[in-house]
Amino acid sequence: MPMNAKSAMDRFNTLKSNRENWETHWQEISELVLPRRSDFVGTRAKGDKRGLKAVDSTAIIANELLAAGLHGMLTNPASKWFMLRVSDSQLMKNNEVQLWLEEVESIIFTELNSSISGFTSHIHELYLDLTAFGTAAMFIGEDENGELVFSTRHLKECFLAEDAYGQIDTVYRKFEFTVRQIVQRWPDDHGSEVKKLWDAKKYDDVLEILHTVYPRKERDLKMKTPDNLPIASVYMICKHEHILQEGGYEEMPYMTPRWIKAAGEIYGRGPGMNTLPDIKMLQEMSKTVIKAAQKIVDPPLQAEDDSVLGPVRTIPGGLNFRRPGTQPITPLQTGANIPIGLDMLQDSRSRIREGFYIDQLQLNQGPQMTATEVLQRTEEKLRLLGPVLGRLQSEMLSPMIDRVFSILARSNKLPIPPEILTNVDYNVEYVSPLARAQKQVEANGLLRVFEIGSSVFQVDPASASVLKGADTIRWLGDLFGVPTSLFKSEEEVAQLQQQQMQQQQMQQQLEAADTGAGAVQKLMGAVNGGQAQ
Repeated sequence: MPMNAKSAMDRFNTLKSNRENWETHWQEISELVLPRRSDFVGTRAKGDKRGLKAVDSTAIIANELLAAGLHGMLTNPASKWFMLRVSDSQLMKNNEVQLWLEEVESIIFTELNSSISGFTSHIHELYLDLTAFGTAAMFIGEDENGELVFSTRHLKECFLAEDAYGQIDTVYRKFEFTVRQIVQRWPDDHGSEVKKLWDAKKYDDVLEILHTVYPRKERDLKMKTPDNLPIASVYMICKHEHILQEGGYEEMPYMTPRWIKAAGEIYGRGPGMNTLPDIKMLQEMSKTVIKAAQKIVDPPLQAEDDSVLGPVRTIPGGLNFRRPGTQPITPLQTGANIPIGLDMLQDSRSRIREGFYIDQLQLNQGPQMTATEVLQRTEEKLRLLGPVLGRLQSEMLSPMIDRVFSILARSNKLPIPPEILTNVDYNVEYVSPLARAQKQVEANGLLRVFEIGSSVFQVDPASASVLKGADTIRWLGDLFGVPTSLFKSEEEVAQLQQQQMQQQQMQQQLEAADTGAGAVQKLMGAVNGGQAQ
């Protein structure tokens, strides 16, 4: 059913009204934590100075460190940060399926890190928005050549709505396009009003565009046309209520993760919002300490009434004259206590750093630490960050990989699945680096078994047979992300074992034959010796 422009604008006005309280909150946070985003309320001229309200940059630096830490922990461009699994555990035991998944992982990783996609830069922008405001938005699409394109959208442009299960399924984005950009993007149907502006050569006039993305209720499941896809997409000009394009997506193109979420609220709350009281106090305390320091370094002066002849010269080498018998010009002691102010500043900075998980992200590894100790400390940090990062996996990373996988599959950029997956319902699941690290902690128990069992194995070598060596090696390889291609398949192992058994049997037969031949020779020697007598 075609989208009605008026109903779309009415829905947008409702979502905009519901978000007004958040905008003032975001504006205050952005001015002190992420100044380049400080345009939620009102309009800012391009190139205008920002960040003038921040006297102390602790919160700005902490936000940058947390965003960089998340980037390195979850989506590190230097190493493959995800794994794929099929939902059927029996299929995962198949060597051909494992090799196919590894090839798919390599292709996805290459596509994400290509210069065209822009994933690396835009995912960092997403982390900055997420940690500062608690909500972020990223669009995943494809260009005219079928290449992946990532774009982090400014939160001020996005208006969200949840479904009955608390998942964001509706995104309204209001942004600006020039007349020239509108004609370039929609050359065939941009409306009569835009055509008038184009004919008048007003190419740089700005118009507001509304992009609505929501679940399509009424559609023909047999038709795969854009207007019958599960996710509806409509572009329209707000002023003229002219629909530019109506289509759809197979998957939700917007990833909208939230740091934490209060009950009954749609938008999230992040470290920037949680530490805002300390951030504001730090700014005021910094001003006070700076004023106190200025008074100590360049104190106000005091002198007796009418004791100074002429104006007081405070410049270096300044010469002042006073009447005989009067007290000299002396500094006025204000009683400023800089150490107390510095202690209060340090306390505020420490709380801000704690609120942004800076200490948790930094692994203080000593030179004498063993691998087991490093693993234990990593486990402790994962326990603290796990609940927070779990939402990022479910609302961003997992649907993002699903979206990328589907786009590449439709573009025939993925290898053909093995025959065992033909006519089988399977889902490709995302395994995050956090989940992998949590599983690697399980290896600590196995290491303890080897440490304790080594002494037992020396006393009783037969006890070593209790461990399944091949299964143990495969399990450890899976935990640490060792490529499947480095392991022999179960069929190859079985064939190798059969060959070894055959060789062992042949060796035994040869030894038996040698033993029998020796016995015959001895018997013949004995017989011949008896005849000679």
